[in-house]
Amino acid sequence: MSAAGTRRELLRFILVGVLNTGATTLLYWALLAAGLTPALSFGLAFVAGIGLAWWMNGRFTFRTGARAGGLAVYPLVYVPPWVVGQGLLSLLLDAGVAGWLAGPLASLAVVPLSFGLNRLFFRGRQASTRS
Repeated sequence: MSAAGTRRELLRFILVGVLNTGATTLLYWALLAAGLTPALSFGLAFVAGIGLAWWMNGRFTFRTGARAGGLAVYPLVYVPPWVVGQGLLSLLLDAGVAGWLAGPLASLAVVPLSFGLNRLFFRGRQASTRS
């Protein structure tokens, strides 16, 4: 893929990410308001965001389709960002950042890692279906 194509994918990934982050941030805040801890709220919102990201990234970002078989392994793409995000969340909370802000900041910080892993996943699946 050309550099221009990669830039277009990155822009679509950012747009999808903004929508996904907005939705999962609202969920995170709702879970906090319901009395859940920041760590549990972050984890549950993160899992919900994985399903939404799988569909939006497959359909819009990388335009490879969101095939049901891919959903079974897609969560593995988010293990490294989740681990890094949980670590950042903990550091932010320990530094005195309010829980309502720490979750979204941790999520934003892992965007580059998430893009790279998503691109590998969707482009790798696209190449394997052509073989």
